[in-house]
Amino acid sequence: MTAPGDDPDAYAELRRRRPDLFANPPGAAVRILPSSPAEGGPYGVCYRDPYITVLRDPVAFRGGATGGYVRIVPSSGSAGAAILPVCGDKVVLVRHFRHSTRRWHWEIPRGFAEPGESTERTARRELREEIGAEAIELKPLGDVHADTGLTAGRAGLFWARIDPPTKTSDDEGIDTVALFSARELDELLSGGELTDSFTMAAVLATRVRGLAPFTAGA
Repeated sequence: MTAPGDDPDAYAELRRRRPDLFANPPGAAVRILPSSPAEGGPYGVCYRDPYITVLRDPVAFRGGATGGYVRIVPSSGSAGAAILPVCGDKVVLVRHFRHSTRRWHWEIPRGFAEPGESTERTARRELREEIGAEAIELKPLGDVHADTGLTAGRAGLFWARIDPPTKTSDDEGIDTVALFSARELDELLSGGELTDSFTMAAVLATRVRGLAPFTAGA
């Protein structure tokens, strides 16, 4: 684990191993510099653990100014998976306490990928760990960037048909597993009780594909 602070050696190694993270596509409004300028530092790896790596990149802005820009990248290379589980004609949500917001959220199960783990394997593992359920059927819904202003990783979204959930995780901040109809999900959204970006993206992707519980005519 890297403590908070500037770690240019770790940054150089990450640039060598993951050049895709440092690409400058044509017309990029914020361009990552090949080396760090003398001013505006520190630059490099600010923090790293098995799940996330926080970078402060040396960049040039469109107007010509240089400086640092902070972002978070997944340490494993993948931001993991989020799964909309369907049991019968209802969606399974967990009530999860999140340290970052200091509040409870209604969410679908999700989690970081382990090194070398595919998003499908992550999805199946998270269902078992968070709600004690196996996926009878698992369909990919595409990817989601949860916060394009801060995080570089994208997570795989999935729809899953499951048997009834059997437990809540002892290692997570989850206190409730509940089932919601399509109408009840809409009420959570319209009432401002469902604000998690992964869950909202999965609900939208499920609805436009006409999957349960948003099947045609429902």
